Amino acid sequence: MKSYPKRLIEVDLPIKRISAHARREKSIRHGHISTLHIWWARRPLAACRAVICAALWPDPADKLCPEMFRKVAREEMVKWAKNHLDLVSKDSWSRFVAISKDEHKLDDLVELRAALLDFIADFANWDNSTVSEYLETSRKLTQAAHEALGGEPGSRPLVMDPFAGGGSIPLEALRVGADAFASDLNPVAVLLNRVVLE
Repeated sequence: MKSYPKRLIEVDLPIKRISAHARREKSIRHGHISTLHIWWARRPLAACRAVICAALWPDPADKLCPEMFRKVAREEMVKWAKNHLDLVSKDSWSRFVAISKDEHKLDDLVELRAALLDFIADFANWDNSTVSEYLETSRKLTQAAHEALGGEPGSRPLVMDPFAGGGSIPLEALRVGADAFASDLNPVAVLLNRVVLE
């Protein structure tokens, strides 16, 4: 039986920061899928985006984490620190400034984990959900994780939501570079998902 590394979500998740973004998201009225149709159990996109990233990406500090993923994660977080400090939140600022000054800080795998979690927390912000730098970085990390864990090179990881409801999980899976399969027993939910995802 093959052993798999723990995913980030199994180790840590910046819940307080993600929750703050999810609360703020409820007041957004332009460009949000909640304006398409009222769905009584719609999940916050911020929380879905963060959870999907943390579930798809392995924990770099886990001894079973593939070195290929660690290498890509380290490169992406160094690039993030050096080129995108203007996109970093005040909560993540000190960590990414320190990395920009000394990239060898990420040789410590716990520090690499913390940088990925800070990235996830910042990406959960609705304002960052369409910023190309966040999208490109999250997609590179998703692809690297998929291939490092045995996925076919060039293919994308699959996220399945059999009770997709308002479509938050499949939408965010597509946003971070995964393929999404969504269904629901309710035909209204199926129609909503077709509109949102196609």
